[in-house]
Amino acid sequence: FRKGLSRRDGGGTLKTYATNISHLIRYCYKNNFNFLDLSDNDFTLFMGTIADERNINNFSTKVRGANHVISIGRTCLEFLSSVGRLYQDDEFVGPNGQILAEQKEYVYRCRGIRSSKQRSRKYWHHHSFPTPDAEKRRSPITSSAIEKLRNAVLPSSRNIYQRKRRYVMLMMLEITGGRRTEVAQLTVESTKRANSMDEPMLELLTAKRPGGREEFRSIPITRNDLRILIEFIDINRQHIIRKTCGAEHDDGYVLLSSTTGLKLRANTVTQEISILAEAAGIDTQVCPHMFRHRFITKLFVALIEQHEFENPDSFRRALLDVETLKQKVQQWTGHTNLASLDHYIDLAFGEIANFKKTYNAITARRVIDSFKSSVKQLQQEIKAG
Repeated sequence: FRKGLSRRDGGGTLKTYATNISHLIRYCYKNNFNFLDLSDNDFTLFMGTIADERNINNFSTKVRGANHVISIGRTCLEFLSSVGRLYQDDEFVGPNGQILAEQKEYVYRCRGIRSSKQRSRKYWHHHSFPTPDAEKRRSPITSSAIEKLRNAVLPSSRNIYQRKRRYVMLMMLEITGGRRTEVAQLTVESTKRANSMDEPMLELLTAKRPGGREEFRSIPITRNDLRILIEFIDINRQHIIRKTCGAEHDDGYVLLSSTTGLKLRANTVTQEISILAEAAGIDTQVCPHMFRHRFITKLFVALIEQHEFENPDSFRRALLDVETLKQKVQQWTGHTNLASLDHYIDLAFGEIANFKKTYNAITARRVIDSFKSSVKQLQQEIKAG
Protein backbone atom coordinates (compact mmCIF):
# COMPACT_ATOMS: atom_id res chain seq x y z
CA PHE A 1 0.00 0.00 0.00
CA ARG A 2 2.77 2.44 0.94
CA LYS A 3 4.56 1.75 -2.35
CA GLY A 4 1.43 2.99 -4.11
CA LEU A 5 0.86 -0.23 -6.05
CA SER A 6 -2.28 -0.66 -8.15
CA ARG A 7 -5.61 -1.08 -6.35
CA ARG A 8 -7.92 -1.06 -9.37
CA ASP A 9 -10.36 -3.83 -10.29
CA GLY A 10 -11.25 -4.72 -6.73
CA GLY A 11 -7.72 -4.56 -5.38
CA GLY A 12 -5.20 -4.94 -8.21
CA THR A 13 -1.68 -5.80 -7.01
CA LEU A 14 -2.75 -5.59 -3.36
CA LYS A 15 -5.49 -8.13 -4.03
CA THR A 16 -2.94 -10.48 -5.63
CA TYR A 17 -0.73 -10.19 -2.54
CA ALA A 18 -3.69 -10.87 -0.25
CA THR A 19 -4.79 -13.83 -2.38
CA ASN A 20 -1.30 -15.33 -2.20
CA ILE A 21 -1.01 -15.15 1.60
CA SER A 22 -4.60 -16.44 2.01
CA HIS A 23 -3.25 -19.94 1.15
CA LEU A 24 -0.87 -19.77 4.12
CA ILE A 25 -3.51 -18.33 6.45
CA ARG A 26 -5.92 -21.14 5.51
CA TYR A 27 -3.18 -23.75 6.00
CA CYS A 28 -2.35 -22.42 9.48
CA TYR A 29 -6.01 -22.16 10.45
CA LYS A 30 -6.79 -25.76 9.44
CA ASN A 31 -3.74 -27.10 11.27
CA ASN A 32 -4.17 -24.81 14.29
CA PHE A 33 -0.70 -23.25 13.81
CA ASN A 34 0.36 -19.88 15.10
CA PHE A 35 2.47 -18.09 12.50
CA LEU A 36 5.40 -17.83 14.93
CA ASP A 37 5.23 -21.56 15.66
CA LEU A 38 5.81 -22.53 12.03
CA SER A 39 8.94 -24.60 11.48
CA ASP A 40 10.89 -25.02 8.27
CA ASN A 41 9.31 -28.47 7.85
CA ASP A 42 5.84 -26.95 8.25
CA PHE A 43 6.55 -24.41 5.52
CA THR A 44 8.00 -27.14 3.27
CA LEU A 45 4.82 -29.21 3.75
CA PHE A 46 2.71 -26.13 2.97
CA MET A 47 4.59 -25.55 -0.30
CA GLY A 48 4.14 -29.20 -1.24
CA THR A 49 0.41 -28.91 -0.65
CA ILE A 50 0.19 -25.83 -2.87
CA ALA A 51 2.28 -27.43 -5.63
CA ASP A 52 0.40 -30.74 -5.69
CA GLU A 53 -3.18 -29.45 -5.60
CA ARG A 54 -5.18 -31.05 -8.42
CA ASN A 55 -7.94 -29.77 -10.66
CA ILE A 56 -11.33 -31.04 -9.43
CA ASN A 57 -12.66 -31.59 -12.95
CA ASN A 58 -9.44 -33.14 -14.29
CA PHE A 59 -7.38 -34.82 -11.58
CA SER A 60 -4.46 -35.44 -13.95
CA THR A 61 -3.70 -31.70 -14.15
CA LYS A 62 -2.39 -29.45 -11.40
CA VAL A 63 -4.16 -26.26 -10.36
CA ARG A 64 -0.97 -24.17 -10.51
CA GLY A 65 2.15 -24.06 -12.62
CA ALA A 66 5.60 -23.91 -11.04
CA ASN A 67 5.93 -20.12 -11.48
CA HIS A 68 2.58 -19.52 -9.75
CA VAL A 69 3.64 -21.76 -6.85
CA ILE A 70 6.92 -19.84 -6.51
CA SER A 71 5.06 -16.52 -6.57
CA ILE A 72 2.81 -17.69 -3.70
CA GLY A 73 5.84 -18.96 -1.77
CA ARG A 74 7.77 -15.70 -2.12
CA THR A 75 4.80 -13.61 -1.02
CA CYS A 76 4.22 -15.86 2.00
CA LEU A 77 7.90 -15.64 3.01
CA GLU A 78 7.73 -11.85 2.74
CA PHE A 79 4.61 -11.92 4.93
CA LEU A 80 6.20 -14.23 7.54
CA SER A 81 9.32 -12.07 7.56
CA SER A 82 7.17 -9.06 8.41
CA VAL A 83 5.45 -11.07 11.17
CA GLY A 84 8.91 -11.86 12.60
CA ARG A 85 9.89 -8.17 12.54
CA LEU A 86 6.59 -7.25 14.21
CA TYR A 87 7.43 -9.56 17.12
CA GLN A 88 11.09 -8.39 17.20
CA ASP A 89 12.50 -11.58 15.71
CA ASP A 90 14.36 -10.35 12.63
CA GLU A 91 15.82 -13.83 12.04
CA PHE A 92 12.46 -15.66 12.07
CA VAL A 93 12.86 -16.07 8.30
CA GLY A 94 16.48 -16.21 7.13
CA PRO A 95 19.50 -18.41 6.34
CA ASN A 96 19.79 -19.39 10.01
CA GLY A 97 16.20 -18.75 11.02
CA GLN A 98 13.29 -20.84 12.16
CA ILE A 99 12.26 -20.94 8.50
CA LEU A 100 15.36 -21.47 6.39
CA ALA A 101 15.07 -19.05 3.49
CA GLU A 102 17.41 -16.59 1.86
CA GLN A 103 16.84 -13.29 0.14
CA LYS A 104 18.46 -13.05 -3.27
CA GLU A 105 19.01 -10.05 -5.48
CA TYR A 106 18.38 -9.82 -9.19
CA VAL A 107 20.49 -7.11 -10.86
CA TYR A 108 19.53 -5.92 -14.31
CA ARG A 109 19.97 -3.02 -16.70
CA CYS A 110 17.07 -1.83 -18.88
CA ARG A 111 17.88 -1.89 -22.56
CA GLY A 112 17.45 1.39 -24.36
CA ILE A 113 18.01 3.53 -21.28
CA ARG A 114 20.79 6.11 -21.51
CA SER A 115 21.83 5.82 -17.87
CA SER A 116 24.34 3.08 -17.06
CA LYS A 117 22.89 2.81 -13.58
CA GLN A 118 21.88 -0.74 -12.73
CA ARG A 119 18.63 -1.67 -11.04
CA SER A 120 18.00 -4.50 -8.62
CA ARG A 121 15.09 -6.42 -7.21
CA LYS A 122 15.11 -8.61 -4.09
CA TYR A 123 13.17 -11.83 -3.78
CA TRP A 124 12.90 -14.75 -1.36
CA HIS A 125 14.02 -18.30 -2.09
CA HIS A 126 13.25 -21.53 -0.22
CA HIS A 127 14.61 -25.02 -0.88
CA SER A 128 11.05 -26.35 -1.33
CA PHE A 129 10.36 -24.16 -4.38
CA PRO A 130 9.89 -26.11 -7.63
CA THR A 131 12.06 -25.55 -10.71
CA PRO A 132 10.66 -22.51 -12.56
CA ASP A 133 8.83 -23.03 -15.83
CA ALA A 134 10.38 -21.55 -18.94
CA GLU A 135 9.25 -17.96 -19.38
CA LYS A 136 6.42 -17.66 -21.89
CA ARG A 137 6.04 -14.45 -23.84
CA ARG A 138 2.67 -13.91 -25.48
CA SER A 139 2.71 -13.16 -29.17
CA PRO A 140 0.37 -10.66 -30.82
CA ILE A 141 -3.01 -12.08 -31.81
CA THR A 142 -3.18 -12.89 -35.51
CA SER A 143 -5.57 -11.43 -38.09
CA SER A 144 -7.06 -14.87 -38.70
CA ALA A 145 -7.74 -15.36 -34.97
CA ILE A 146 -9.53 -12.00 -34.79
CA GLU A 147 -11.56 -12.98 -37.85
CA LYS A 148 -12.56 -16.26 -36.20
CA LEU A 149 -13.54 -14.50 -32.98
CA ARG A 150 -15.67 -12.03 -34.91
CA ASN A 151 -17.34 -14.83 -36.87
CA ALA A 152 -18.15 -16.63 -33.61
CA VAL A 153 -20.01 -13.64 -32.13
CA LEU A 154 -23.32 -14.12 -33.94
CA PRO A 155 -23.88 -17.88 -33.39
CA SER A 156 -22.70 -17.80 -29.75
CA SER A 157 -24.65 -14.75 -28.51
CA ARG A 158 -27.93 -15.13 -26.62
CA ASN A 159 -29.46 -11.78 -27.55
CA ILE A 160 -28.96 -8.63 -29.60
CA TYR A 161 -27.31 -6.65 -26.78
CA GLN A 162 -24.74 -9.35 -26.03
CA ARG A 163 -23.95 -9.66 -29.73
CA LYS A 164 -23.50 -5.91 -30.22
CA ARG A 165 -21.45 -5.60 -27.02
CA ARG A 166 -19.10 -8.36 -28.17
CA TYR A 167 -18.59 -6.69 -31.55
CA VAL A 168 -17.82 -3.39 -29.80
CA MET A 169 -15.52 -5.06 -27.27
CA LEU A 170 -13.49 -6.78 -30.01
CA MET A 171 -13.30 -3.52 -31.93
CA MET A 172 -12.11 -1.55 -28.89
CA LEU A 173 -9.43 -4.10 -28.00
CA GLU A 174 -8.14 -4.00 -31.57
CA ILE A 175 -8.19 -0.27 -32.34
CA THR A 176 -7.10 1.16 -28.96
CA GLY A 177 -4.49 -1.35 -27.76
CA GLY A 178 -6.07 -0.89 -24.35
CA ARG A 179 -5.64 -3.26 -21.45
CA ARG A 180 -8.84 -5.06 -20.46
CA THR A 181 -9.27 -2.68 -17.51
CA GLU A 182 -8.89 0.34 -19.77
CA VAL A 183 -11.44 -0.93 -22.30
CA ALA A 184 -13.92 -1.67 -19.50
CA GLN A 185 -13.42 1.90 -18.19
CA LEU A 186 -14.28 3.62 -21.50
CA THR A 187 -16.97 6.26 -20.86
CA VAL A 188 -19.91 7.56 -22.85
CA GLU A 189 -18.68 11.11 -22.21
CA SER A 190 -15.30 10.36 -23.80
CA THR A 191 -17.01 8.84 -26.85
CA LYS A 192 -19.37 11.78 -27.32
CA ARG A 193 -16.49 14.23 -26.90
CA ALA A 194 -14.50 12.41 -29.60
CA ASN A 195 -17.52 12.59 -31.89
CA SER A 196 -17.51 16.39 -31.65
CA MET A 197 -13.85 16.71 -32.75
CA ASP A 198 -12.63 17.45 -36.27
CA GLU A 199 -9.97 14.77 -35.79
CA PRO A 200 -11.53 12.34 -33.28
CA MET A 201 -9.41 11.30 -30.30
CA LEU A 202 -10.80 8.83 -27.79
CA GLU A 203 -9.78 9.44 -24.18
CA LEU A 204 -8.75 6.20 -22.48
CA LEU A 205 -7.84 5.65 -18.86
CA THR A 206 -4.23 4.50 -18.44
CA ALA A 207 -4.02 1.68 -15.90
CA LYS A 208 -0.92 0.66 -13.95
CA ARG A 209 -0.34 4.03 -12.35
CA PRO A 210 0.93 4.15 -8.72
CA GLY A 211 -1.71 4.39 -6.02
CA GLY A 212 -4.56 4.06 -8.49
CA ARG A 213 -3.81 7.58 -9.77
CA GLU A 214 -6.08 8.52 -12.66
CA GLU A 215 -4.24 9.33 -15.86
CA PHE A 216 -5.64 9.41 -19.38
CA ARG A 217 -4.26 9.16 -22.90
CA SER A 218 -5.84 10.01 -26.26
CA ILE A 219 -6.09 7.46 -29.06
CA PRO A 220 -7.08 8.41 -32.63
CA ILE A 221 -10.27 6.74 -33.83
CA THR A 222 -11.81 6.62 -37.29
CA ARG A 223 -15.24 8.11 -38.03
CA ASN A 224 -16.52 4.67 -38.94
CA ASP A 225 -15.52 3.15 -35.59
CA LEU A 226 -16.99 6.14 -33.79
CA ARG A 227 -20.28 5.66 -35.64
CA ILE A 228 -20.45 2.05 -34.41
CA LEU A 229 -19.73 3.15 -30.84
CA ILE A 230 -22.32 5.93 -30.88
CA GLU A 231 -24.95 3.62 -32.37
CA PHE A 232 -24.25 1.03 -29.66
CA ILE A 233 -24.54 3.69 -26.93
CA ASP A 234 -27.71 5.34 -28.23
CA ILE A 235 -29.63 2.15 -29.06
CA ASN A 236 -28.34 -1.05 -27.40
CA ARG A 237 -26.82 0.44 -24.25
CA GLN A 238 -29.79 2.75 -23.72
CA HIS A 239 -32.15 -0.23 -23.86
CA ILE A 240 -30.21 -1.99 -21.06
CA ILE A 241 -30.21 1.16 -18.90
CA ARG A 242 -34.00 1.47 -19.20
CA LYS A 243 -34.45 -2.23 -18.45
CA THR A 244 -32.15 -2.39 -15.41
CA CYS A 245 -30.78 0.44 -13.27
CA GLY A 246 -32.56 3.40 -14.87
CA ALA A 247 -31.09 6.71 -16.06
CA GLU A 248 -30.69 8.04 -12.50
CA HIS A 249 -28.23 5.23 -11.66
CA ASP A 250 -26.35 5.23 -14.97
CA ASP A 251 -22.62 5.22 -14.13
CA GLY A 252 -21.62 6.40 -17.61
CA TYR A 253 -19.50 3.49 -18.85
CA VAL A 254 -19.93 2.15 -22.38
CA LEU A 255 -19.77 -1.60 -21.72
CA LEU A 256 -22.43 -2.74 -19.26
CA SER A 257 -23.69 -5.94 -17.68
CA SER A 258 -26.99 -6.91 -19.29
CA THR A 259 -28.44 -8.00 -15.93
CA THR A 260 -27.43 -5.08 -13.68
CA GLY A 261 -26.71 -2.19 -16.02
CA LEU A 262 -23.41 -1.65 -14.16
CA LYS A 263 -19.91 -1.40 -15.65
CA LEU A 264 -18.53 -4.60 -17.10
CA ARG A 265 -15.79 -6.08 -14.92
CA ALA A 266 -12.32 -6.52 -16.43
CA ASN A 267 -12.48 -10.26 -15.69
CA THR A 268 -15.66 -10.46 -17.77
CA VAL A 269 -13.76 -9.12 -20.79
CA THR A 270 -11.34 -12.04 -20.42
CA GLN A 271 -14.20 -14.52 -19.99
CA GLU A 272 -15.95 -13.18 -23.10
CA ILE A 273 -12.80 -13.64 -25.20
CA SER A 274 -12.47 -17.21 -23.86
CA ILE A 275 -16.10 -17.99 -24.73
CA LEU A 276 -15.65 -16.66 -28.26
CA ALA A 277 -12.35 -18.54 -28.70
CA GLU A 278 -14.02 -21.80 -27.67
CA ALA A 279 -16.98 -21.14 -29.97
CA ALA A 280 -14.55 -20.35 -32.81
CA GLY A 281 -12.65 -23.59 -32.25
CA ILE A 282 -9.36 -21.80 -31.53
CA ASP A 283 -7.15 -24.23 -29.62
CA THR A 284 -4.21 -21.84 -29.05
CA GLN A 285 -4.05 -19.23 -26.31
CA VAL A 286 -6.21 -16.14 -26.89
CA CYS A 287 -6.60 -13.35 -24.33
CA PRO A 288 -7.37 -9.60 -24.32
CA HIS A 289 -3.73 -8.59 -23.78
CA MET A 290 -2.73 -10.21 -27.09
CA PHE A 291 -4.75 -7.50 -28.86
CA ARG A 292 -2.51 -4.94 -27.12
CA HIS A 293 0.60 -6.73 -28.37
CA ARG A 294 -0.81 -6.60 -31.90
CA PHE A 295 -1.70 -2.90 -31.62
CA ILE A 296 1.78 -1.87 -30.44
CA THR A 297 3.51 -4.06 -33.04
CA LYS A 298 1.38 -2.56 -35.85
CA LEU A 299 2.09 0.94 -34.53
CA PHE A 300 5.84 0.26 -34.60
CA VAL A 301 5.66 -1.23 -38.10
CA ALA A 302 3.92 1.95 -39.25
CA LEU A 303 6.47 4.25 -37.57
CA ILE A 304 9.44 2.25 -38.87
CA GLU A 305 8.15 2.38 -42.44
CA GLN A 306 7.14 6.02 -42.22
CA HIS A 307 10.52 7.16 -40.87
CA GLU A 308 12.55 4.51 -42.74
CA PHE A 309 14.51 3.20 -39.77
CA GLU A 310 17.09 0.68 -40.93
CA ASN A 311 17.47 -1.51 -37.84
CA PRO A 312 16.16 -1.98 -34.27
CA ASP A 313 18.99 0.03 -32.70
CA SER A 314 18.31 3.12 -34.85
CA PHE A 315 14.63 2.93 -33.82
CA ARG A 316 15.53 2.60 -30.12
CA ARG A 317 17.80 5.65 -30.33
CA ALA A 318 15.03 7.62 -32.03
CA LEU A 319 12.58 6.70 -29.28
CA LEU A 320 14.95 8.26 -26.77
CA ASP A 321 16.20 11.23 -28.80
CA VAL A 322 13.22 12.35 -30.91
CA GLU A 323 10.76 13.95 -28.49
CA THR A 324 7.75 13.93 -30.86
CA LEU A 325 8.21 10.22 -31.61
CA LYS A 326 8.58 9.39 -27.93
CA GLN A 327 5.46 11.38 -27.03
CA LYS A 328 3.41 9.68 -29.76
CA VAL A 329 4.41 6.18 -28.61
CA GLN A 330 3.81 6.98 -24.93
CA GLN A 331 0.47 8.61 -25.73
CA TRP A 332 -0.81 5.69 -27.78
CA THR A 333 0.52 2.83 -25.63
CA GLY A 334 0.45 4.28 -22.11
CA HIS A 335 4.03 3.11 -21.35
CA THR A 336 6.17 5.32 -19.13
CA ASN A 337 9.27 3.12 -19.44
CA LEU A 338 10.16 2.91 -23.13
CA ALA A 339 12.64 0.11 -22.43
CA SER A 340 9.72 -2.26 -21.81
CA LEU A 341 8.78 -1.86 -25.49
CA ASP A 342 11.96 -3.58 -26.72
CA HIS A 343 10.17 -6.85 -27.49
CA TYR A 344 7.72 -5.02 -29.77
CA ILE A 345 10.55 -3.36 -31.69
CA ASP A 346 12.00 -6.80 -32.50
CA LEU A 347 8.56 -8.11 -33.50
CA ALA A 348 7.96 -5.10 -35.76
CA PHE A 349 11.25 -5.48 -37.61
CA GLY A 350 10.53 -9.20 -37.96
CA GLU A 351 7.17 -8.40 -39.52
CA ILE A 352 8.69 -5.84 -41.90
CA ALA A 353 11.23 -8.41 -43.04
CA ASN A 354 8.35 -10.57 -44.27
CA PHE A 355 6.64 -7.92 -46.37
CA LYS A 356 7.57 -4.50 -47.70
CA LYS A 357 4.82 -2.04 -48.54
CA THR A 358 4.63 1.66 -49.17
CA TYR A 359 1.60 3.34 -47.69
CA ASN A 360 0.59 6.02 -45.24
CA ALA A 361 0.58 3.35 -42.56
CA ILE A 362 -0.71 5.17 -39.51
CA THR A 363 -3.79 6.72 -41.13
CA ALA A 364 -4.78 4.70 -44.19
CA ARG A 365 -4.37 1.23 -42.69
CA ARG A 366 -6.58 2.08 -39.70
CA VAL A 367 -9.35 3.39 -41.98
CA ILE A 368 -9.19 0.35 -44.27
CA ASP A 369 -9.21 -2.15 -41.38
CA SER A 370 -12.11 -0.36 -39.74
CA PHE A 371 -14.15 -0.36 -42.96
CA LYS A 372 -13.46 -4.05 -43.65
CA SER A 373 -14.54 -5.04 -40.12
CA SER A 374 -17.77 -3.07 -40.43
CA VAL A 375 -18.64 -4.62 -43.80
CA LYS A 376 -18.08 -8.15 -42.46
CA GLN A 377 -20.16 -7.48 -39.35
CA LEU A 378 -23.00 -6.07 -41.45
CA GLN A 379 -22.86 -9.06 -43.81
CA GLN A 380 -23.20 -11.46 -40.88
CA GLU A 381 -26.12 -9.57 -39.35
CA ILE A 382 -27.95 -9.26 -42.68
CA LYS A 383 -27.47 -12.99 -43.28
CA ALA A 384 -28.96 -13.69 -39.83
CA GLY A 385 -31.95 -11.53 -40.59
